[in-house]
Amino acid sequence: MKTMTQWVVGIFITVAALCHPTSYASQYDSELNGMWRGELEIQDGVSLTIGLSIKDGQLTLDSPNQGMFEHKPTEFSLSKNTVRFSDKSLSASYEGELNGGTLEGTFKQGKSFDLDMQKLTESDQARLKYEATYAGKLSVTDTSTLPLRVNVAVVHNGYIGTLDSPAQQSYGIPLTELIINDNKLSFGSPMLQASFSGELTEDGYTGTFTQGKDFPLTLKKLEDEDKQASTDTPELGEHGASVAVITPEKIEKKFYGDHDDNTLYEIGSVTKTMVGYLLAAASINENLDLNTPINKFWSKAPTEVTLKDLAVHHSGLPRLPENLFDKADQSDPYAHFDETMLESALANASVTEKAYEYSNFGYGVLAEALAKHSDTSFSDLLQARIFEPFGMTDSYVALNSDCKPESLTAGHNVLGEAVPHWHFKALAGAGAVVSTPNDMARYIKTLMEKTANSDKATTTLLTSRKTIEGCCQQALSWMISEDNSGKPYAWHNGQTAGFSSFVGFYLDGSKGVVVLNAQSVNVNSDALTLLTETSKNQN
Repeated sequence: MKTMTQWVVGIFITVAALCHPTSYASQYDSELNGMWRGELEIQDGVSLTIGLSIKDGQLTLDSPNQGMFEHKPTEFSLSKNTVRFSDKSLSASYEGELNGGTLEGTFKQGKSFDLDMQKLTESDQARLKYEATYAGKLSVTDTSTLPLRVNVAVVHNGYIGTLDSPAQQSYGIPLTELIINDNKLSFGSPMLQASFSGELTEDGYTGTFTQGKDFPLTLKKLEDEDKQASTDTPELGEHGASVAVITPEKIEKKFYGDHDDNTLYEIGSVTKTMVGYLLAAASINENLDLNTPINKFWSKAPTEVTLKDLAVHHSGLPRLPENLFDKADQSDPYAHFDETMLESALANASVTEKAYEYSNFGYGVLAEALAKHSDTSFSDLLQARIFEPFGMTDSYVALNSDCKPESLTAGHNVLGEAVPHWHFKALAGAGAVVSTPNDMARYIKTLMEKTANSDKATTTLLTSRKTIEGCCQQALSWMISEDNSGKPYAWHNGQTAGFSSFVGFYLDGSKGVVVLNAQSVNVNSDALTLLTETSKNQN
Protein backbone atom coordinates (compact mmCIF):
# COMPACT_ATOMS: atom_id res chain seq x y z
CA MET A 1 0.00 0.00 0.00
CA LYS A 2 1.23 3.49 -0.80
CA THR A 3 1.61 6.00 1.99
CA MET A 4 -1.40 8.30 2.27
CA THR A 5 -0.93 11.92 1.42
CA GLN A 6 -0.79 14.31 4.35
CA TRP A 7 -4.16 15.98 4.74
CA VAL A 8 -4.74 18.03 7.87
CA VAL A 9 -8.00 19.92 8.22
CA GLY A 10 -7.78 23.06 10.35
CA ILE A 11 -11.35 23.28 11.61
CA PHE A 12 -11.69 23.10 15.40
CA ILE A 13 -7.95 22.97 15.97
CA THR A 14 -8.20 23.52 19.73
CA VAL A 15 -10.68 22.02 22.17
CA ALA A 16 -10.87 23.53 25.63
CA ALA A 17 -14.24 23.45 27.39
CA LEU A 18 -15.26 26.50 29.38
CA CYS A 19 -17.26 25.84 32.51
CA HIS A 20 -19.41 28.95 32.59
CA PRO A 21 -20.40 30.15 29.13
CA THR A 22 -22.22 33.44 28.75
CA SER A 23 -25.70 32.54 27.56
CA TYR A 24 -28.91 34.23 26.60
CA ALA A 25 -32.05 32.22 26.04
CA SER A 26 -35.20 34.31 25.79
CA GLN A 27 -38.42 32.89 24.43
CA TYR A 28 -37.40 30.80 21.47
CA ASP A 29 -39.16 28.48 19.08
CA SER A 30 -39.53 25.06 20.71
CA GLU A 31 -38.63 23.55 17.32
CA LEU A 32 -35.03 24.53 18.08
CA ASN A 33 -34.86 21.93 20.85
CA GLY A 34 -33.05 18.76 19.77
CA MET A 35 -29.88 17.52 18.13
CA TRP A 36 -28.87 19.26 14.91
CA ARG A 37 -26.27 18.11 12.42
CA GLY A 38 -24.89 19.58 9.21
CA GLU A 39 -22.17 18.98 6.65
CA LEU A 40 -19.47 21.64 6.63
CA GLU A 41 -17.80 21.53 3.22
CA ILE A 42 -14.27 22.86 3.63
CA GLN A 43 -13.40 22.48 -0.03
CA ASP A 44 -14.63 20.32 -2.88
CA GLY A 45 -14.97 16.76 -1.63
CA VAL A 46 -13.73 17.48 1.90
CA SER A 47 -16.34 17.76 4.66
CA LEU A 48 -16.80 17.54 8.41
CA THR A 49 -19.90 17.08 10.51
CA ILE A 50 -20.78 19.98 12.79
CA GLY A 51 -23.60 19.66 15.29
CA LEU A 52 -25.27 21.34 18.20
CA SER A 53 -27.67 20.23 20.90
CA ILE A 54 -30.32 22.53 22.38
CA LYS A 55 -32.23 21.60 25.51
CA ASP A 56 -33.76 23.63 28.35
CA GLY A 57 -32.20 26.85 27.12
CA GLN A 58 -28.68 25.37 26.94
CA LEU A 59 -26.50 24.79 23.88
CA THR A 60 -23.45 22.58 23.29
CA LEU A 61 -21.36 21.84 20.18
CA ASP A 62 -20.26 18.60 18.54
CA SER A 63 -17.70 17.78 15.85
CA PRO A 64 -17.98 13.96 15.69
CA ASN A 65 -15.39 13.45 12.94
CA GLN A 66 -12.85 15.08 15.26
CA GLY A 67 -13.98 13.47 18.50
CA MET A 68 -15.44 16.62 20.05
CA PHE A 69 -18.74 16.33 21.93
CA GLU A 70 -20.77 18.53 24.29
CA HIS A 71 -18.37 21.46 24.00
CA LYS A 72 -19.68 24.56 25.80
CA PRO A 73 -19.13 27.70 23.70
CA THR A 74 -17.88 30.93 25.21
CA GLU A 75 -21.26 32.51 24.58
CA PHE A 76 -24.52 31.74 22.81
CA SER A 77 -28.00 33.10 22.39
CA LEU A 78 -31.39 31.59 21.49
CA SER A 79 -34.09 33.99 20.46
CA LYS A 80 -37.28 33.25 18.57
CA ASN A 81 -36.07 31.16 15.62
CA THR A 82 -32.42 32.27 15.69
CA VAL A 83 -29.32 30.54 17.08
CA ARG A 84 -25.98 32.25 17.64
CA PHE A 85 -22.78 31.10 19.31
CA SER A 86 -19.12 32.03 19.43
CA ASP A 87 -16.14 30.35 21.04
CA LYS A 88 -12.75 31.90 21.78
CA SER A 89 -10.90 28.61 22.18
CA LEU A 90 -12.04 27.49 18.71
CA SER A 91 -11.90 30.98 17.15
CA ALA A 92 -15.29 30.07 15.69
CA SER A 93 -18.82 31.44 15.50
CA TYR A 94 -22.16 30.56 13.96
CA GLU A 95 -25.45 32.29 13.24
CA GLY A 96 -28.44 30.38 11.91
CA GLU A 97 -32.16 30.87 11.45
CA LEU A 98 -34.86 28.20 11.47
CA ASN A 99 -36.55 28.06 8.09
CA GLY A 100 -38.93 25.26 7.10
CA GLY A 101 -37.37 22.78 9.49
CA THR A 102 -33.79 23.61 8.49
CA LEU A 103 -31.36 25.69 10.52
CA GLU A 104 -29.81 27.82 7.76
CA GLY A 105 -26.69 29.76 8.66
CA THR A 106 -23.02 30.69 8.37
CA PHE A 107 -20.12 29.14 10.27
CA LYS A 108 -16.96 31.22 10.62
CA GLN A 109 -13.51 30.02 11.57
CA GLY A 110 -10.95 32.17 9.81
CA LYS A 111 -13.17 32.13 6.72
CA SER A 112 -16.93 31.79 6.26
CA PHE A 113 -18.74 28.58 5.33
CA ASP A 114 -22.40 27.98 4.58
CA LEU A 115 -23.72 25.54 7.16
CA ASP A 116 -27.29 24.26 7.14
CA MET A 117 -28.31 21.80 9.85
CA GLN A 118 -31.11 19.27 10.01
CA LYS A 119 -32.61 17.99 13.27
CA LEU A 120 -31.98 14.32 13.96
CA THR A 121 -35.20 12.32 13.96
CA GLU A 122 -35.85 9.39 16.28
CA SER A 123 -34.62 6.98 13.62
CA ASP A 124 -31.49 9.13 13.12
CA GLN A 125 -30.83 9.11 16.85
CA ALA A 126 -31.22 5.33 16.90
CA ARG A 127 -28.24 5.22 14.53
CA LEU A 128 -26.07 7.17 16.97
CA LYS A 129 -24.90 3.80 18.32
CA TYR A 130 -22.74 3.57 15.19
CA GLU A 131 -21.26 7.05 15.66
CA ALA A 132 -17.72 6.31 16.79
CA THR A 133 -14.11 5.86 15.80
CA TYR A 134 -13.25 2.43 14.37
CA ALA A 135 -9.56 1.50 14.48
CA GLY A 136 -7.49 -1.23 12.90
CA LYS A 137 -4.01 -2.11 11.71
CA LEU A 138 -3.40 -2.68 8.03
CA SER A 139 -0.76 -5.35 7.36
CA VAL A 140 1.27 -3.59 4.68
CA THR A 141 4.08 -6.17 4.67
CA ASP A 142 4.94 -9.26 6.68
CA THR A 143 6.69 -7.07 9.25
CA SER A 144 4.98 -3.69 8.91
CA THR A 145 1.52 -2.47 9.89
CA LEU A 146 -0.24 0.84 9.36
CA PRO A 147 -2.85 2.01 11.91
CA LEU A 148 -6.02 3.39 10.35
CA ARG A 149 -9.04 5.07 11.93
CA VAL A 150 -12.47 5.52 10.46
CA ASN A 151 -14.58 8.28 12.02
CA VAL A 152 -18.33 7.84 11.56
CA ALA A 153 -20.70 10.74 12.21
CA VAL A 154 -24.50 10.64 12.00
CA VAL A 155 -26.42 13.22 9.98
CA HIS A 156 -30.09 13.28 9.00
CA ASN A 157 -30.79 10.23 6.83
CA GLY A 158 -27.13 9.28 6.53
CA TYR A 159 -23.52 9.35 7.66
CA ILE A 160 -20.37 11.36 7.01
CA GLY A 161 -17.12 9.45 7.33
CA THR A 162 -13.45 10.42 7.38
CA LEU A 163 -10.27 8.34 7.46
CA ASP A 164 -7.17 9.07 9.56
CA SER A 165 -3.69 7.58 9.26
CA PRO A 166 -2.01 8.93 12.43
CA ALA A 167 1.36 7.34 11.67
CA GLN A 168 1.53 9.45 8.51
CA GLN A 169 0.06 12.60 10.06
CA SER A 170 -2.88 12.24 7.65
CA TYR A 171 -6.33 13.23 8.90
CA GLY A 172 -9.78 13.99 7.55
CA ILE A 173 -9.49 12.01 4.31
CA PRO A 174 -13.06 11.98 2.96
CA LEU A 175 -15.03 8.76 2.58
CA THR A 176 -17.95 8.12 0.26
CA GLU A 177 -20.78 5.57 0.05
CA LEU A 178 -20.41 4.78 3.74
CA ILE A 179 -22.70 2.00 4.95
CA ILE A 180 -22.71 0.76 8.53
CA ASN A 181 -25.17 -1.49 10.37
CA ASP A 182 -25.25 -4.56 12.58
CA ASN A 183 -23.94 -6.69 9.73
CA LYS A 184 -21.42 -4.72 7.68
CA LEU A 185 -19.24 -1.64 7.26
CA SER A 186 -18.18 -0.44 3.82
CA PHE A 187 -16.92 2.77 2.24
CA GLY A 188 -14.89 4.18 -0.63
CA SER A 189 -12.09 6.75 -0.69
CA PRO A 190 -11.78 8.40 -4.12
CA MET A 191 -8.84 10.51 -2.93
CA LEU A 192 -6.85 7.36 -2.16
CA GLN A 193 -8.48 5.24 -4.87
CA ALA A 194 -9.29 2.80 -2.09
CA SER A 195 -12.26 0.97 -0.58
CA PHE A 196 -13.18 -1.27 2.34
CA SER A 197 -15.88 -3.87 2.91
CA GLY A 198 -16.19 -5.94 6.09
CA GLU A 199 -18.66 -8.10 7.96
CA LEU A 200 -19.31 -7.74 11.71
CA THR A 201 -17.55 -10.39 13.80
CA GLU A 202 -16.60 -10.72 17.46
CA ASP A 203 -13.40 -8.81 16.69
CA GLY A 204 -15.06 -5.97 14.79
CA TYR A 205 -15.80 -5.37 11.12
CA THR A 206 -13.49 -7.86 9.40
CA GLY A 207 -12.90 -7.60 5.69
CA THR A 208 -10.69 -6.29 2.90
CA PHE A 209 -9.10 -2.89 2.32
CA THR A 210 -8.37 -2.47 -1.37
CA GLN A 211 -5.85 -0.01 -2.75
CA GLY A 212 -4.21 -1.40 -5.84
CA LYS A 213 -4.30 -4.80 -4.18
CA ASP A 214 -6.22 -6.37 -1.30
CA PHE A 215 -5.17 -6.16 2.37
CA PRO A 216 -6.91 -7.85 5.32
CA LEU A 217 -8.25 -5.34 7.85
CA THR A 218 -10.42 -5.48 10.96
CA LEU A 219 -11.93 -2.24 12.24
CA LYS A 220 -13.01 -2.28 15.88
CA LYS A 221 -15.07 0.36 17.64
CA LEU A 222 -12.93 2.35 20.06
CA GLU A 223 -14.28 2.94 23.53
CA ASP A 224 -13.22 6.01 25.51
CA GLU A 225 -10.47 4.15 27.38
CA ASP A 226 -9.09 2.83 24.08
CA LYS A 227 -8.95 6.34 22.64
CA GLN A 228 -7.05 7.58 25.68
CA ALA A 229 -4.57 4.70 25.53
CA SER A 230 -3.88 5.27 21.86
CA THR A 231 -2.88 8.92 22.29
CA ASP A 232 0.60 8.14 23.62
CA THR A 233 3.30 9.50 21.31
CA PRO A 234 7.02 8.80 21.11
CA GLU A 235 9.47 11.01 22.95
CA LEU A 236 11.93 13.34 21.28
CA GLY A 237 14.99 11.55 19.95
CA GLU A 238 13.75 7.96 19.85
CA HIS A 239 15.18 7.69 16.34
CA GLY A 240 17.79 10.39 16.61
CA ALA A 241 17.51 14.14 17.09
CA SER A 242 19.46 17.29 17.84
CA VAL A 243 18.77 20.27 20.06
CA ALA A 244 20.54 23.64 20.06
CA VAL A 245 20.09 26.42 22.62
CA ILE A 246 21.53 29.68 21.33
CA THR A 247 22.52 32.81 23.25
CA PRO A 248 24.73 35.74 22.14
CA GLU A 249 27.61 34.18 24.07
CA LYS A 250 27.42 30.54 22.99
CA ILE A 251 25.57 27.68 21.33
CA GLU A 252 24.89 24.58 23.43
CA LYS A 253 23.91 21.39 21.62
CA LYS A 254 22.61 17.96 22.57
CA PHE A 255 22.42 14.98 20.25
CA TYR A 256 20.32 11.82 20.44
CA GLY A 257 21.36 8.47 19.00
CA ASP A 258 24.33 8.61 16.66
CA HIS A 259 23.42 12.03 15.28
CA ASP A 260 25.91 14.88 15.22
CA ASP A 261 26.38 18.44 13.99
CA ASN A 262 26.47 17.32 10.36
CA THR A 263 23.39 15.06 10.30
CA LEU A 264 20.95 16.19 7.63
CA TYR A 265 17.20 16.50 8.43
CA GLU A 266 14.14 17.55 6.49
CA ILE A 267 13.01 20.77 8.22
CA GLY A 268 9.56 20.89 6.59
CA SER A 269 7.61 24.10 7.04
CA VAL A 270 10.49 25.86 8.78
CA THR A 271 11.44 26.43 5.12
CA LYS A 272 8.66 29.03 5.08
CA THR A 273 10.66 31.27 7.43
CA MET A 274 13.38 31.44 4.80
CA VAL A 275 10.84 32.34 2.12
CA GLY A 276 9.58 35.09 4.43
CA TYR A 277 13.10 36.43 4.84
CA LEU A 278 13.62 36.48 1.06
CA LEU A 279 10.44 38.55 0.71
CA ALA A 280 11.37 40.96 3.50
CA ALA A 281 14.91 41.43 2.15
CA ALA A 282 13.62 42.04 -1.38
CA SER A 283 11.19 44.66 -0.08
CA ILE A 284 14.07 46.55 1.55
CA ASN A 285 16.93 45.98 -0.86
CA GLU A 286 15.11 45.74 -4.18
CA ASN A 287 12.05 47.91 -3.50
CA LEU A 288 9.73 44.97 -4.11
CA ASP A 289 6.30 46.12 -2.92
CA LEU A 290 4.76 43.65 -0.46
CA ASN A 291 1.41 44.45 -2.07
CA THR A 292 2.52 43.30 -5.52
CA PRO A 293 -0.27 41.13 -6.98
CA ILE A 294 0.76 37.64 -8.01
CA ASN A 295 -0.85 38.03 -11.43
CA LYS A 296 2.23 40.08 -12.26
CA PHE A 297 4.01 36.72 -12.41
CA TRP A 298 1.14 34.52 -13.63
CA SER A 299 -1.33 36.38 -15.80
CA LYS A 300 -4.19 33.96 -15.05
CA ALA A 301 -3.68 34.02 -11.26
CA PRO A 302 -6.32 35.68 -9.04
CA THR A 303 -5.93 39.44 -9.32
CA GLU A 304 -6.68 40.19 -5.66
CA VAL A 305 -3.89 38.08 -4.11
CA THR A 306 -0.67 39.86 -3.12
CA LEU A 307 2.75 38.67 -1.98
CA LYS A 308 1.99 39.85 1.55
CA ASP A 309 -1.31 37.96 1.55
CA LEU A 310 0.62 34.77 0.79
CA ALA A 311 3.23 35.47 3.46
CA VAL A 312 0.63 35.90 6.24
CA HIS A 313 -1.65 33.03 5.12
CA HIS A 314 -4.50 35.41 4.21
CA SER A 315 -4.52 34.88 0.45
CA GLY A 316 -7.77 32.93 0.17
CA LEU A 317 -5.87 30.07 -1.48
CA PRO A 318 -6.57 26.65 0.04
CA ARG A 319 -4.11 24.70 2.15
CA LEU A 320 -3.20 22.52 -0.84
CA PRO A 321 -3.84 22.95 -4.57
CA GLU A 322 -6.79 20.86 -5.67
CA ASN A 323 -4.79 19.22 -8.47
CA LEU A 324 -1.99 18.12 -6.12
CA PHE A 325 -3.33 14.58 -6.00
CA ASP A 326 -3.39 14.17 -9.78
CA LYS A 327 -0.90 11.36 -10.53
CA ALA A 328 0.79 11.86 -7.14
CA ASP A 329 3.08 9.27 -5.59
CA GLN A 330 1.49 9.29 -2.17
CA SER A 331 4.76 8.38 -0.45
CA ASP A 332 6.35 11.53 -1.98
CA PRO A 333 3.29 13.72 -2.51
CA TYR A 334 4.89 16.96 -3.73
CA ALA A 335 7.56 15.52 -6.04
CA HIS A 336 5.48 15.64 -9.24
CA PHE A 337 3.96 19.11 -8.80
CA ASP A 338 5.72 21.25 -11.40
CA GLU A 339 5.38 24.76 -12.80
CA THR A 340 2.70 23.70 -15.29
CA MET A 341 0.55 22.26 -12.51
CA LEU A 342 1.11 25.39 -10.41
CA GLU A 343 -0.04 27.62 -13.26
CA SER A 344 -3.12 25.45 -13.76
CA ALA A 345 -3.94 25.51 -10.03
CA LEU A 346 -3.67 29.31 -9.95
CA ALA A 347 -5.76 29.72 -13.09
CA ASN A 348 -8.53 27.62 -11.53
CA ALA A 349 -8.29 29.09 -8.03
CA SER A 350 -11.32 31.01 -6.81
CA VAL A 351 -10.73 33.51 -4.02
CA THR A 352 -13.95 34.41 -2.25
CA GLU A 353 -12.65 35.44 1.15
CA LYS A 354 -9.14 36.41 2.26
CA ALA A 355 -9.30 35.07 5.80
CA TYR A 356 -6.64 33.11 7.68
CA GLU A 357 -5.95 29.67 6.23
CA TYR A 358 -2.51 28.10 6.60
CA SER A 359 -1.48 27.34 3.04
CA ASN A 360 1.35 25.21 1.66
CA PHE A 361 -0.01 26.14 -1.76
CA GLY A 362 0.43 29.81 -0.96
CA TYR A 363 4.05 29.42 0.10
CA GLY A 364 4.88 27.41 -2.99
CA VAL A 365 3.47 30.29 -5.04
CA LEU A 366 5.33 32.90 -2.97
CA ALA A 367 8.70 31.17 -3.39
CA GLU A 368 8.24 30.80 -7.14
CA ALA A 369 7.15 34.45 -7.44
CA LEU A 370 10.30 35.62 -5.63
CA ALA A 371 12.41 33.44 -7.92
CA LYS A 372 10.72 34.94 -10.98
CA HIS A 373 11.28 38.44 -9.59
CA SER A 374 15.01 37.71 -9.32
CA ASP A 375 15.12 35.83 -12.65
CA THR A 376 16.52 32.69 -11.04
CA SER A 377 15.34 29.47 -9.39
CA PHE A 378 14.11 29.27 -5.80
CA SER A 379 16.99 26.92 -4.97
CA ASP A 380 19.61 29.31 -6.36
CA LEU A 381 17.91 32.26 -4.67
CA LEU A 382 18.13 30.56 -1.27
CA GLN A 383 21.77 29.68 -1.92
CA ALA A 384 22.68 33.27 -2.80
CA ARG A 385 20.59 35.15 -0.23
CA ILE A 386 20.57 32.86 2.82
CA PHE A 387 22.73 29.74 2.67
CA GLU A 388 25.97 31.49 1.62
CA PRO A 389 25.72 34.74 3.64
CA PHE A 390 24.47 32.92 6.75
CA GLY A 391 27.26 30.33 6.54
CA MET A 392 24.91 27.38 5.93
CA THR A 393 27.35 25.26 3.95
CA ASP A 394 25.48 21.92 3.98
CA SER A 395 21.85 22.99 3.43
CA TYR A 396 20.02 22.38 0.18
CA VAL A 397 16.58 22.22 -1.42
CA ALA A 398 15.33 18.65 -1.94
CA LEU A 399 14.53 18.69 -5.66
CA ASN A 400 16.28 15.55 -6.89
CA SER A 401 15.39 12.14 -5.52
CA ASP A 402 18.78 10.85 -6.71
CA CYS A 403 20.51 13.24 -4.30
CA LYS A 404 21.06 11.21 -1.14
CA PRO A 405 24.00 12.57 0.86
CA GLU A 406 25.60 10.06 3.19
CA SER A 407 24.76 12.23 6.21
CA LEU A 408 21.02 12.38 5.36
CA THR A 409 19.40 10.45 8.18
CA ALA A 410 16.36 8.21 7.77
CA GLY A 411 12.99 9.65 8.73
CA HIS A 412 10.42 7.68 10.71
CA ASN A 413 6.67 7.81 11.17
CA VAL A 414 5.02 7.83 14.59
CA LEU A 415 5.28 4.02 14.73
CA GLY A 416 9.04 4.21 14.32
CA GLU A 417 9.00 2.80 10.79
CA ALA A 418 11.38 4.27 8.23
CA VAL A 419 9.58 6.23 5.48
CA PRO A 420 10.71 7.69 2.14
CA HIS A 421 12.19 11.18 1.99
CA TRP A 422 10.16 13.96 0.37
CA HIS A 423 11.09 15.95 -2.74
CA PHE A 424 9.62 19.04 -4.36
CA LYS A 425 9.34 21.06 -7.55
CA ALA A 426 7.04 24.09 -7.75
CA LEU A 427 5.89 23.80 -4.11
CA ALA A 428 9.42 23.81 -2.69
CA GLY A 429 8.75 26.98 -0.70
CA ALA A 430 6.29 25.04 1.45
CA GLY A 431 8.89 22.74 3.00
CA ALA A 432 11.76 21.51 0.81
CA VAL A 433 14.87 22.57 2.73
CA VAL A 434 17.19 19.91 4.18
CA SER A 435 19.67 21.14 6.78
CA THR A 436 22.01 20.25 9.64
CA PRO A 437 22.08 21.26 13.32
CA ASN A 438 25.18 23.32 12.62
CA ASP A 439 23.54 25.21 9.74
CA MET A 440 20.24 25.77 11.53
CA ALA A 441 22.00 27.09 14.63
CA ARG A 442 23.88 29.52 12.36
CA TYR A 443 20.58 30.50 10.74
CA ILE A 444 18.83 31.32 14.02
CA LYS A 445 21.91 33.00 15.53
CA THR A 446 22.22 35.25 12.47
CA LEU A 447 18.53 36.23 12.68
CA MET A 448 18.93 36.93 16.41
CA GLU A 449 21.91 39.22 15.71
CA LYS A 450 20.08 41.01 12.93
CA THR A 451 17.04 41.47 15.17
CA ALA A 452 19.12 42.81 18.05
CA ASN A 453 20.80 45.27 15.64
CA SER A 454 17.46 46.47 14.20
CA ASP A 455 18.28 45.22 10.71
CA LYS A 456 15.63 46.66 8.37
CA ALA A 457 14.87 43.45 6.54
CA THR A 458 14.51 41.48 9.77
CA THR A 459 12.36 44.20 11.30
CA THR A 460 10.10 43.97 8.25
CA LEU A 461 10.10 40.20 8.54
CA LEU A 462 9.05 40.12 12.21
CA THR A 463 6.48 42.92 12.25
CA SER A 464 3.10 41.58 13.41
CA ARG A 465 0.52 41.99 10.66
CA LYS A 466 -2.45 39.77 11.54
CA THR A 467 -3.98 38.26 14.66
CA ILE A 468 -4.58 34.50 14.67
CA GLU A 469 -7.37 34.13 17.22
CA GLY A 470 -6.53 31.78 20.05
CA CYS A 471 -2.89 31.55 18.99
CA CYS A 472 -0.58 34.42 18.27
CA GLN A 473 0.34 37.24 15.93
CA GLN A 474 1.22 36.47 12.32
CA ALA A 475 4.29 38.19 10.85
CA LEU A 476 5.79 37.44 7.43
CA SER A 477 6.03 33.64 7.81
CA TRP A 478 6.86 33.73 11.55
CA MET A 479 4.35 33.49 14.39
CA ILE A 480 4.87 35.90 17.30
CA SER A 481 3.87 34.82 20.81
CA GLU A 482 4.62 35.97 24.35
CA ASP A 483 5.95 33.95 27.27
CA ASN A 484 4.40 34.05 30.74
CA SER A 485 6.17 37.32 31.52
CA GLY A 486 4.92 39.02 28.35
CA LYS A 487 8.24 38.78 26.51
CA PRO A 488 7.73 38.28 22.73
CA TYR A 489 9.36 35.54 20.69
CA ALA A 490 9.13 34.34 17.09
CA TRP A 491 8.60 30.69 16.22
CA HIS A 492 7.73 28.21 13.52
CA ASN A 493 7.52 24.43 13.36
CA GLY A 494 7.69 21.89 10.56
CA GLN A 495 6.76 18.32 9.78
CA THR A 496 7.14 15.90 6.90
CA ALA A 497 6.30 12.20 6.69
CA GLY A 498 9.40 11.27 8.68
CA PHE A 499 10.69 14.43 10.42
CA SER A 500 9.63 17.20 12.77
CA SER A 501 11.29 20.50 13.63
CA PHE A 502 10.95 23.71 15.61
CA VAL A 503 12.84 27.00 15.60
CA GLY A 504 12.26 30.04 17.77
CA PHE A 505 13.99 33.05 19.28
CA TYR A 506 13.25 36.07 21.44
CA LEU A 507 12.82 39.34 19.57
CA ASP A 508 15.50 41.01 21.69
CA GLY A 509 18.02 38.45 20.45
CA SER A 510 18.64 37.03 23.92
CA LYS A 511 17.91 33.35 23.25
CA GLY A 512 16.92 30.92 20.52
CA VAL A 513 16.33 27.21 20.02
CA VAL A 514 16.52 24.67 17.21
CA VAL A 515 15.00 21.19 17.54
CA LEU A 516 15.39 18.67 14.71
CA ASN A 517 13.84 15.21 15.11
CA ALA A 518 14.06 12.18 12.80
CA GLN A 519 10.48 11.15 13.54
CA SER A 520 7.20 12.75 12.55
CA VAL A 521 5.93 13.67 16.02
CA ASN A 522 5.19 17.10 17.44
CA VAL A 523 8.20 18.62 19.26
CA ASN A 524 6.65 22.00 20.13
CA SER A 525 6.36 21.34 23.85
CA ASP A 526 9.99 20.26 24.24
CA ALA A 527 11.21 23.21 22.18
CA LEU A 528 9.08 25.83 23.95
CA THR A 529 10.23 24.57 27.34
CA LEU A 530 13.84 25.00 26.26
CA LEU A 531 13.15 28.46 24.87
CA THR A 532 11.05 29.93 27.66
CA GLU A 533 12.04 28.10 30.86
CA THR A 534 14.77 30.57 31.90
CA SER A 535 13.55 33.69 30.15
CA LYS A 536 12.28 35.17 33.41
CA ASN A 537 15.87 35.24 34.64
CA GLN A 538 17.00 37.20 31.60
CA ASN A 539 14.68 40.20 31.99
